[in-house]
Formats: sequence, structure tokens, C-alpha cells
Amino acid sequence: MNENRPIYKNREFWIRICLIAAAAAFVILLFGQQTSCSSNRKDPEEDPMGYSYTEIQEIIAAENRTQKQLIVYEQDLEAALDIKDMFLNIEWFLKKQTVHLSATAEYIVDLSQIDAGDVIVDRNQQTITVTIPRAELKNVVIDFSKTTFDDIERNIFGWGDIKLTPEQQNEVEKQLQEALYEEARKTPYLSAADSAAMRQVESMYQSVLTQLNPEYRIVAVLDMNLNQGN
Repeated sequence: MNENRPIYKNREFWIRICLIAAAAAFVILLFGQQTSCSSNRKDPEEDPMGYSYTEIQEIIAAENRTQKQLIVYEQDLEAALDIKDMFLNIEWFLKKQTVHLSATAEYIVDLSQIDAGDVIVDRNQQTITVTIPRAELKNVVIDFSKTTFDDIERNIFGWGDIKLTPEQQNEVEKQLQEALYEEARKTPYLSAADSAAMRQVESMYQSVLTQLNPEYRIVAVLDMNLNQGN
């Protein structure tokens, strides 16, 4: 009689066991697929390059710490000054000569002013925008080998060469330097330095970014809230 047969020899028992095992396998498979999809889903704060915003900002910040002050532009300059020598301040004894000086102005961008808040990642446009300080005049280097002097202009009693005391010579040099710096601070030169700064910064960061993801593009913009330094 079937009633006295052991349960493990009952066909209905094994059918139930198989159904339970199949159901369990289905649940495990379904759970595994959902887990896989969840693990492949990108963190909304993660960039397609595989770096978070913070990591990208730190990469650029590290580059800034290496470069610090970047010379972005140079401009040739000229300045002229009249040197006068007059005995007892009498106009008849006036002697005048114009000196011409040549120099090169150097403009920099201080990358140390850039912090994480100046770096914005746009995944949709695939751009990284970096706000940089405006270019500033760093130095004016005078090329004394190119200094020239015009002929001396003389009034009726303005004989001989122009002779200056050491104090007068120092004053002349000071005035020439001031004239060169004033020329270097003119708007067209500062604007040209700003444009050069954006190009150079974009090129510098792009070379770093290309190693991470060549599809992304660096865009440099000026921080117009900062005054251009002297």
C-alpha cells in the first residue's frame, strides 16, 4: 500500500522539492541581476571619466600648486623722456636731450588664487570650466643696450654737454621706469594679456585632461570681480 511507503520514495514529495528548488533559483537569479544593475548605475556625483567632481577639482588644484605664477604674455615697450640742463634756471642756458628706452613687460596669472569653487564640471556639455584671475603686470625689464639719445637741443647760451648730478641721474631713471610701467598698464596690453592667459590655461589643463578623457574640453573664463594687479 502507498500509505506505508517512506515519504522520500513518494513521487509527489520529489515534485514539490523540484518546484521549490526552481523557485529559489529564479529568485536568486533575479536578485543577482538587480544587484548587477545597481552596481553599474553611475553615481549622480560621478563624472563619466570615472572621477568625482572633488577628484577632478583636486587634479586641477595640484596643477595650480605646481605652476603657481604663470607668465602668459610679453609686450615690447618704448618710452621717451626729455633731459634738461639749465644754468641758474635761465632759459637762455637751456640744453635738452631726449632719451629713448626699450623694455619688455611681463604679465602673469596667479594660479594659486584658483580653488575648488572655481572649477565647474558639466557632464552634458562635456566641459570643465575654470575661472581664473585676470592677468597682471609682473615686471618691466629694460634693455639698456637699445637705449638711444637724440641730438642735444640748445638755446643761445646752451653750450657743452648735458651734465647731471647723481641725484638728477637717479631721478631721470625713476621717471623713465614710471613711464614704462604706465605704458605697460594700458588697457590694450592688459586685454591682450587676459586673452593670452585664457589660451595658455586652457592648453595647460587640456593636456592633463586628455590623459583622463579626450572627449572633455577645458574652458577658461576670467574672474571679472578681481581687479588687475599692478
